[in-house]
Amino acid sequence: MMGPFKVKREYLLASVCVILRVPSLFIMEMWFRTDPEKAIESHAVDPGPTEFVTTGVYYSILAFALTVLLMPLRKLVSLYMYIVSLLLILMAHHLSQIYVEMEIVETQTYIFTDNSALKRLGLHLTLQCIIAALIAYLIDITSWKRFVLLIYTLPLVARIAGIPFDVFEHLHHFCSLFTLILIMLFLFNNIGFALDIVKENIIRWKALGDAIGWVSLLFTAWHTILLPIQFLVFWIVLFCSQLYVYMMRTPISLSQEGWLLFVLACVGECCATPISLIALCVTIAYASYYILTLTRLYLQGWNAFTADQDVMRGWTEGFTMMLIAVQTGLLDLKPLQRAFLMCVLLFIVASSLIQSMYEMAEPILLSLSASHNKNIFKHVRAIILFTFLWLFPLYMTYSICQYFDLDFWLLVIMSSCLLTSVQVVGSLVIYTLFMYDGIRTDPWESLDDIVYYTRSFVRILEFVVAVFVVCYGMKESILGEWSWINSSILIIHCYFNVWQRLQSGWKTFLLRREAVKKLESLPTATEEQIQTYNDVCPICYQSLLAAKITPCGHFFHATCLKKWLYVKDTCPMCHKKLHESAEESGNSAEDGPPQNVNIPEDNEDNFSEAESEVSNQGAEGESSEGNSDA
Repeated sequence: MMGPFKVKREYLLASVCVILRVPSLFIMEMWFRTDPEKAIESHAVDPGPTEFVTTGVYYSILAFALTVLLMPLRKLVSLYMYIVSLLLILMAHHLSQIYVEMEIVETQTYIFTDNSALKRLGLHLTLQCIIAALIAYLIDITSWKRFVLLIYTLPLVARIAGIPFDVFEHLHHFCSLFTLILIMLFLFNNIGFALDIVKENIIRWKALGDAIGWVSLLFTAWHTILLPIQFLVFWIVLFCSQLYVYMMRTPISLSQEGWLLFVLACVGECCATPISLIALCVTIAYASYYILTLTRLYLQGWNAFTADQDVMRGWTEGFTMMLIAVQTGLLDLKPLQRAFLMCVLLFIVASSLIQSMYEMAEPILLSLSASHNKNIFKHVRAIILFTFLWLFPLYMTYSICQYFDLDFWLLVIMSSCLLTSVQVVGSLVIYTLFMYDGIRTDPWESLDDIVYYTRSFVRILEFVVAVFVVCYGMKESILGEWSWINSSILIIHCYFNVWQRLQSGWKTFLLRREAVKKLESLPTATEEQIQTYNDVCPICYQSLLAAKITPCGHFFHATCLKKWLYVKDTCPMCHKKLHESAEESGNSAEDGPPQNVNIPEDNEDNFSEAESEVSNQGAEGESSEGNSDA
C-alpha cells in the first residue's frame, strides 16, 4: 500500500512545484516586455531620482522572479501563504468598501428596523470573520494578535452603534491606513529574512556549482525544479490566452485569413522574448516526443511503449528550433515578420520530425518482412505509416512553395523533405523484396545484390540532390548577395551531405567488391559434397542447396558468407584466415570435405558471434544493412 501512496505523493509534490513556480516565468516574461526607459522619459523634469528608483525596481522584480523559481519548495509554500494572505486582505478591503457605499446610498434608517440592512450586516460580518480566520491560519498568527485582522469590521460596528453615515467612509479609510501600516511594519521587520533567503539560495547554488560543476548544476536544476514542465505549462497558458485575445479582438480574421495564418500569428506573438522562445522550443520537444512515442505505440503496441526508456527522444527538434530562431534573429522581428518566419521554422521542425519518425520506423518495417511476421495488421499499420511518411513531405514542399520564392535556404529545406520521401520509398521497395523472398519456395540467392542496388540507387539520388544544392548555393554566393551565414551553411552542407556521403559510398563499394572477390576465390560445393555434409548453413540455419567451401572445410551459403566477409576475413566457424589459399590448405577442397566435419562444441558461440557481426555490418557497409535479419 505504501508504494502507490508514495507515487501519488511524488506526483502531488511535482504538481505543486510546477504550479507554484510557473508564475515566476510570467513575471520574467512581463519583465522582458517592459521598457524602463519609457517610464524614465515620462518624468523628464527630474530624471535622476526617477531613473534610480525605476532601475532598482525593474531589476528587483527580476531578482524576485529568479528567487521564486529557485527557492526550496517548503519556503516557496510559505511565500505563497503570505501572498494569499495579502490577497485576502485586499478582498476584505474591497468588501468593506462595498458595504460602506451600499449603506450610504441605499439606507438611512436604524439597523434593527431594516430587515435587508440587517441581513447585509450579517453577511459582511460573517465574510470578514472568515477572511480574518483564514489569514490567521495561513500565516500562523496566535493569541490576541489575530483580532487585529478584524479591523475592517469597524464600519459594521459603527452601523450597529448607530453612528452617522458620514463617518463610515472615514472609518473605512482609517482601516485601510491601519492595515497598510501593519503591512509596512511586517515587511520592514522581515526584510532581513527575505534577504537571508536570497543569500541562502545564492550560497546553496554556488556550493553545488563548485562541487559538481556548473554544467552538471544546470542539468540538476533543470530536472530538480521540473523546469521543462514549467516551460511547457507556461507556453500553453500563454498561447491559449493569446489565442483568446486575438479571437476577441479580431473575430473576423479567422474566416478571412484562414486558421493556419491565425495560429502562426499567435505562435509568433508567443515567442517575442527569450523566456517564451525557450518555452516554445521545450513545447516543440515535448510534442515531438509524444508524436514519436505514439508512432512506436502504433507500430509495436503497448509492450514496446512500456519497455521504451528513451527520454531524450524529441529534443533534437527542440534544439533545432532554438538554433534556427537565434540564427535568424527571430526575437528582433516585428510581429507580422515573425509570423511568416515562424512558418519556415515550423516547416524545418516538421521535416526533422518526419525524418526522426522514419529512422525509428524503418527497422520495425524491415524486421516485419525479414522475419516473415504473419500478423497482417502489423504490416497494414506499417504500410499506412510509411505511405504517410513519403506523401506528407511532398505536400509540405508543395505548400511552402505557394508562399515563398525559391532561394538557397528554401532549397536546402525542400531537399531535406524530398530526400526523406526518397528514403521512405526505398525502404518500401526493400520491404517488398523481403516479402517476396518470404513467399518463395526456394532461396533467392540474388536478394542481397538487389537490396544493395536499391540502397545504392537511393544513396546516389541523395548525393545528386546534395551536389545540386551545393552548386545552387555557390551560384547564389557568386552571382547573388554573399553572406557569412549562407557561406557557413554551404560549407557545412558540402562537408556532411556531399563529402561524407561520397566517402561512405566509396568505402561501401570497396568493401563489397573485396568481399565478392574473396567469395569468388572459394570453390563451390558439388551436389555430392552437399549430400555428404548433410547439415544446415551454420549462419542462417537453413538447408544447403548450394554452398561455398572455405579452405578449412566448412560449408556456408554464398550470401551468408558474403555478409560475413564485409566484416571479417576469417571463417565464421574456426576463425582461420580465408585468404590462405590452396597452397597452404592443399587440395582439401577438391578431395571433398574432411571426414569429420562435425560442428565444434562452441558452435553456438561462433553462430552468435557470426549473427552479431552480420547484423552490425551496417557500421562498415550499408549495402546489406536491412538484409541481415533474412
